[in-house]
Amino acid sequence: MSATNKIEFTKPFSINCPKCGHLNVFNQPYAYHAGFGDQGFLYNDDGNLTLTWSVYDSEFTRIAGNVNPWVLNDQEKVKAFEDWLPNPPHGGRWRFGNPARCLSCKSEILPPMGRNIYYVLYDGSIEADSLSKGEFKSLKDLKEKFAG
Repeated sequence: MSATNKIEFTKPFSINCPKCGHLNVFNQPYAYHAGFGDQGFLYNDDGNLTLTWSVYDSEFTRIAGNVNPWVLNDQEKVKAFEDWLPNPPHGGRWRFGNPARCLSCKSEILPPMGRNIYYVLYDGSIEADSLSKGEFKSLKDLKEKFAG
């Protein structure tokens, strides 16, 4: 193959668990920065599923106001938003205090939003953003799909 036809592949991003040493591999080139992408993110209680949304999402701003989710510290608004969200497909509730967890031993591998602006997307994660390639273009779409 000539140099002009060279094919390059992106390596997956990985995090070694500090407790058990398990290599947690994610189908992304690096840990994403919520601020650069204008996104909020939460992990489920099990810490093995991620929800992302646009900071400009109408449902988020209706509940939390015009504040970036990673600096939202009004506990009433945090609780109102968490309570408004539908349950994830598995693993408990979406919560601002949930960290990303090792897929082997369940130890924290990345802190939750509020203590960290970088996040990872686990397989099966939900991206509720108009720019995502998934089925949900907003938090309202997500709520309508999983409500009831």
